[in-house]
Amino acid sequence: MVAVQDNKIIGYILFTKIEIGEYEELALAPLGILPNYQRQGIGTKLIEEGHKIAKKLGYHYCIVLGSDKYYSKFGYVTASQYGILAPFEVPNENFMAIKLKDTKKEITGIVKYSKEFGI
Repeated sequence: MVAVQDNKIIGYILFTKIEIGEYEELALAPLGILPNYQRQGIGTKLIEEGHKIAKKLGYHYCIVLGSDKYYSKFGYVTASQYGILAPFEVPNENFMAIKLKDTKKEITGIVKYSKEFGI
């Protein structure tokens, strides 16, 4: 998804399919906003709209590897609180997850990224 102003792309967000155990869920990465447009709520709008679309598509969880100070504003908590683990070493506070829907049972396991990530 992209944010456009005056026919210019000023920000973008990407959600990628991942597996956690037997379930297909999402990873948020990357999120980028041009420097002159940062701190104007564009990233917030992209994340919120992305979550809204993910819910409509039936996803229940989304993970992110990033700033705990930034992503916690959107409801992300350490993924380990859900029993979701990274497939590589990373500080616990930076590997986060959000439960998008309460209608699905808890899932646990090690995240498996698409083969294109080489992980």
